[in-house]
Amino acid sequence: MTSTKTDPPEDVPEEVTTALEGSSDSQLREIIHYAQQLLRDHPPLTDAIESREGEELVRMEDHGAYTIVVVERPNETGEARGPFAYRVKWEPNIDEEGVRYRWHYLGKVHGDTGGD
Repeated sequence: MTSTKTDPPEDVPEEVTTALEGSSDSQLREIIHYAQQLLRDHPPLTDAIESREGEELVRMEDHGAYTIVVVERPNETGEARGPFAYRVKWEPNIDEEGVRYRWHYLGKVHGDTGGD
C-alpha cells in the first residue's frame, strides 16, 4: 500500500478515495489501467460538442472536467451576435437515462475571439 499522504481531488466521491487509499500498489496499477480504458471510451468534450441551433462554434478550450466554448449567432446583429462564452460539462441527465451537455453562460467575449 502506498503511504504518501495526498489530498484527494474535490470532484472524486469520498467512497472512491477511501477505496483507493485502502488499495495495494498492484490494485492501484489495475485501477489506473481500468480508468485509462474508460477514458479511451469517452472522447474529449472538444471532439463531441456540436453547435446549437442558430449558433456557430468559434473556439473551444479543453479544461479537463469542462470545456470553454465561444459561439457566435450569425443570423443576429449587433450585441445579439456575440461572441458569447459558455462552460460546457457532460452531466448525468436526471429526467431521462444517459447524460447530456450542460451549457453554463459565462458572458459576452470582448476583444480577440481567436477565430479565423
